Amino acid sequence: MKKILPAFLLLTFLVFPVLVSAQPAAPTATAPTIFTSGQSMIDLLDVVANWAFVILMSLAAIMLIFGGMKFINARGKSEDVTAARDLLIWALVGVAVGVAAKGLVAVVRSILGG
Repeated sequence: MKKILPAFLLLTFLVFPVLVSAQPAAPTATAPTIFTSGQSMIDLLDVVANWAFVILMSLAAIMLIFGGMKFINARGKSEDVTAARDLLIWALVGVAVGVAAKGLVAVVRSILGG
């Protein structure tokens, strides 16, 4: 029993380095990059802006319709008319923000030379 422990330790120190060297080499590939050039950054910005524009304009259209229906259903009540008017104003602000964001993409593209 006393010889098993030294034999196990000796075997451990002789076998483990061989097992470690049997591992495959570490991969040498580099991490993928998001942008390969300035044009790819501009293209990504354009795609994001287009999606944001479509979503914002869809929400603004829904809010304009909802505000119009609220205006019709107000029936002369001053608080309801004010709430409907505020909803229509904020929907139009949303349209203005969407158009300004679309224009901002054009400005960034012209600055970056795209």
